[in-house]
Amino acid sequence: MNLWIAIGVLILLALACVLLPLLRKRKALGETTAATRWSAAGVLGMLPAVTIGLYMYLGAPGILTEQALTQAQTSYDVDGMVKALEGKLKATPNDPEGWYALGRAYIAYQRYDDAEEALRKATIQAPKDARIIAQYAEAIALKQGNLSGRPMELIQTALDISYEETKALELAGLDAFQREKWAEALHYWRRLVKLLPKDTDHHDAIAQAVATAERKLDLSLGGSGMPAPPPPPQKPKLAPH
Repeated sequence: MNLWIAIGVLILLALACVLLPLLRKRKALGETTAATRWSAAGVLGMLPAVTIGLYMYLGAPGILTEQALTQAQTSYDVDGMVKALEGKLKATPNDPEGWYALGRAYIAYQRYDDAEEALRKATIQAPKDARIIAQYAEAIALKQGNLSGRPMELIQTALDISYEETKALELAGLDAFQREKWAEALHYWRRLVKLLPKDTDHHDAIAQAVATAERKLDLSLGGSGMPAPPPPPQKPKLAPH
């Protein structure tokens, strides 16, 4: 079996455990289809990094072999990897990357209290890492149900450190969108979409968000909400003789 096919199988198994319950929860709460797609895209983007990243971080790259992955199709256990990482951090707690990896895993399992605590420790140990700070902001926002207050303070701190921190740009745009500050949301998301690799779920989700914010801005300015038609072609000017 091809290595990447096997990795794909593992990711699908993880999604079956995490994504489907999330979609059912969103549907039960009556959220819009667009909101559900966005939430799903976030999980889709996170699970590959969590599942494969945990293997690598635990110092077991040998697990990422064709044989081991084939065997893991019926015994794949992200919970086991999380527990292994928890044990490793108890033994060596001065490890910001470890707390960051654990915090992201907790977010994927919607364990937001645990995610906040893990990422708080990561931030204390790496106070200038914009990536960790932005992830900490997301954990707090997920726990409290909004981005106001402390999350936005952390997001601004992350952007002050690096204006190309993708998680911070995404959350700053989302906060502006929720406050109906369409131009501000576009400022962050247009910058973000340029930084994301094309032909990925994350890029497509943010591109759709940009299009939505553009329609909202157009409507707020009295437009029709439809994309503006292209300008008519200009006749070339003749150079003076």
